[in-house]
Amino acid sequence: MNWQNKKQPPFNDHLGVTIDNWQEGHVAISVEVQPEHLNTHGVPHGGFITTLIDIAGSYCGLYCPHPNRRRRAFTLSLTANFTGQAKTNQLTAIGKLTSTGRKIFYSYTEVYDSEGTLIATGQMTMRYRGGSETLDGELIEGDSVKEVEQRNIYL
Repeated sequence: MNWQNKKQPPFNDHLGVTIDNWQEGHVAISVEVQPEHLNTHGVPHGGFITTLIDIAGSYCGLYCPHPNRRRRAFTLSLTANFTGQAKTNQLTAIGKLTSTGRKIFYSYTEVYDSEGTLIATGQMTMRYRGGSETLDGELIEGDSVKEVEQRNIYL
């Protein structure tokens, strides 16, 4: 699967999120913390960390092995638990699919700094959008990878 070439939503690009590994039921994303990601105490803002949980917690349930297809979902519930402070400016979020049904999936995410410090965990409940319930996902407006790339269609 060539997931490295799938476009991310503009918000993810704006934050600097990179997908490091993506397979069925698992994703690892990373980001270099920028000054605009910090709170007044000089550590990554809780909302920024929660956004990483949201991205990783959803992507782990949305893997699609076909370059011209995608899966989509929306968040029903997200719980974040902050467990420590980042000591470095590189963060990694690892999302794991914990359970799935026909329309609903559940995930668990951990966020670490580059020293391995666990800084947050999160649990999510997501609902698949119509056509996204299976690994095959839905066709992205067109049948070829080139058409998809030309239209700038996002994950």
